[in-house]
Amino acid sequence: MPIDGIMLRALRDELSDHAGARLDRITQPERDEVVLYFYSKGENRRLLLSANAVSPRIQWMGYAKENPAYAPNFCMLLRKHLAAARLMDVVQPGLERVLILRFDCKNDFYEAVEKRLIIEIMGRASNLILTDGEGKIYDALRQVDLSSSSPRRILPGVTYQLPPSQNKISILEDFTVPAPESDLRADRFLTSTFEGFSPLLSREISYRCFGSCDADLSSLPDGGIPRLTEALHALRSAVLSRAYAPVVLKAQVPKDVYCFPVTQYGEGYTCQPHPTCSAALDAYYAEKDTVEHIRRHSADISKLVSTAIARTSRKIDAQRAELEESDRADEFKTYGDLIVSNLYRFKGHESSAVLTDYTQDPPADVKIPLDPSLSASRNAQVYYKKYKKAQTAKNILREQITLALAELEYLNSVSDALSRATGLSELTDLRRELAGQGYLRRAATKKGGKDREQSKPLRYTTSEGFTVLCGRNNLQNDTLTLRTADRRDIWFHVKNSPGSHVILLLEGKTPTDLAMTEAAVIAATNSSVRDADNVAVDYTEVRNIRKPAGAKPGMVVYETYRTAYVDPSPELCAARKNKNCD
Repeated sequence: MPIDGIMLRALRDELSDHAGARLDRITQPERDEVVLYFYSKGENRRLLLSANAVSPRIQWMGYAKENPAYAPNFCMLLRKHLAAARLMDVVQPGLERVLILRFDCKNDFYEAVEKRLIIEIMGRASNLILTDGEGKIYDALRQVDLSSSSPRRILPGVTYQLPPSQNKISILEDFTVPAPESDLRADRFLTSTFEGFSPLLSREISYRCFGSCDADLSSLPDGGIPRLTEALHALRSAVLSRAYAPVVLKAQVPKDVYCFPVTQYGEGYTCQPHPTCSAALDAYYAEKDTVEHIRRHSADISKLVSTAIARTSRKIDAQRAELEESDRADEFKTYGDLIVSNLYRFKGHESSAVLTDYTQDPPADVKIPLDPSLSASRNAQVYYKKYKKAQTAKNILREQITLALAELEYLNSVSDALSRATGLSELTDLRRELAGQGYLRRAATKKGGKDREQSKPLRYTTSEGFTVLCGRNNLQNDTLTLRTADRRDIWFHVKNSPGSHVILLLEGKTPTDLAMTEAAVIAATNSSVRDADNVAVDYTEVRNIRKPAGAKPGMVVYETYRTAYVDPSPELCAARKNKNCD
């Protein structure tokens, strides 16, 4: 998805419409993202500035991002310098992928001063830089010194310099299309010749002019220059008159977003129009941002849980192998008994002996391995010792395997809850849970800091008005089932798989078939088998649920129950979910 110079020009025009907006608040939800909260034209607005290497951008954001418990240093610097500032204007040098936000601020003596927040949208080199009105750098999100390959230094105290110019032609000024110096594809010629052109835009112009994204200019009359000139002047006119038409290009999932319609991909894709470029970026990134946000902040516990699952699985395999070995206990006792009852037949130093076992029906010969360095009676004692050891190991191993299987079941439930987490509060709850079980150290609270508020259970309302509660993690599952629910409420859980505890609150009413079905669908959707069909969901009254002493969080047992078979439905859950439960 390119934010090239043309797209950034459209975004600059959007921002310029809010000159004079008051800056009320600054947050840094990610290490490479800053959100500025403005009050403009009678409403609150969020401006996202992202220097993410994969998705750098600036846009008015229509959805909220979760604020971290502690502000990073760069965020504190912005708050110090830009508190209560007003946005004067937004400047784009030519069609460079750089925007300069100029702010009217107050210094320590309440004198009006200018400060600038610069965003450079250049892939891995993207950056946010704060300077004074003369361009002297206070600090940057990413400092750059001479040890890097960059020709510029971006360090506190250094005067800010724009990225090196590539001496390309700007379509914002009067221009003529030069003849290509060598045989070139039209799209490559446009990208290398004109300022602010991304490969996407260049391919689109080539497609519209010549019917192909990779048309060869040398094979066209007059090198294709007349057609390119006409198309570029039309583009210039649209940019200068702000005649943008933002779209999200979509097949099954969003593929691209741009400030003008994209036709080069053919009939397999549709262009979904949006009123502004910010709205188009919102539609494109809303789900992607949430997934990336959770992936970043859950990487440590995800690795911990997956490692613990692998380790526990290996331990269970090893214990089962030992248990198979210990199942030979009776064989060892038989060997010992046969040796003792036939001591008179041994002459010494035998490596094996074939003895008849008369306890079998019919009697059978048994070949017994022996240690030739030991006497027959000593060999018998060895086998009796192995018998006693195997008997003891068998009892211990069965107990250990039961405990390990319970631990594996618990870890799989944590992994399932982690896969469905949608916010930092849920990840914090999971960290607390894992710390309580000894898998993580308890994080020390910073002096003067505050703990993040715990997440709340998901709340749904069925078609007939029944309330359904759904736990987000094992601690919530325990609270819902053992404390919140009335003993006559109905409890749901997928059969033999990790998933949420789901409670259908009756509140004195009689449950209907539709309410029971929708609650079962919610339980199936909020589980590890949400991608399967015809999922088995057990349900019973809460009074039939009990928690064994010492059981892991979320682990309960029940004997009286019925089973429903339903198909998971994210669409139904989205439609029935209460909007204020996130």
